[in-house]
Amino acid sequence: MKFTVTEEKITSELPAGELTISGDENEGFRPFQLMVSSLAGCSSLVYKRILAKQKVEWDEMTVEADVTRSEDEVNRIEKVTLLFKVKGKDLNPKKLQKSLEIASKNCSMVQSVVPTIEVEEKVEIVDA
Repeated sequence: MKFTVTEEKITSELPAGELTISGDENEGFRPFQLMVSSLAGCSSLVYKRILAKQKVEWDEMTVEADVTRSEDEVNRIEKVTLLFKVKGKDLNPKKLQKSLEIASKNCSMVQSVVPTIEVEEKVEIVDA
């Protein structure tokens, strides 16, 4: 990956398009947003793959991320809570949670930040 740095932003040309990073969220993605997106995206992809292998059918899934940052100068990410909301018929909450735990252990992005950043993953079944 190659990044071009200017006064206003940082850009990179990727196969899916241009990625723009900036401290100003009106100009591009803030670095912490990209970090949280990486955690949510990786976990979701692994989770979907595990559910498919287990033949668990679901209709819709969303992930809500809650971020806790330190109050010091650096303002580092201390904790990310990912709440997976899964909609479908006859879903087993214990099986969904167990599968999410397996996904977390197999997500390269989550495993790259633990234990520096606490990552908590929960699942909630939404009425279909």
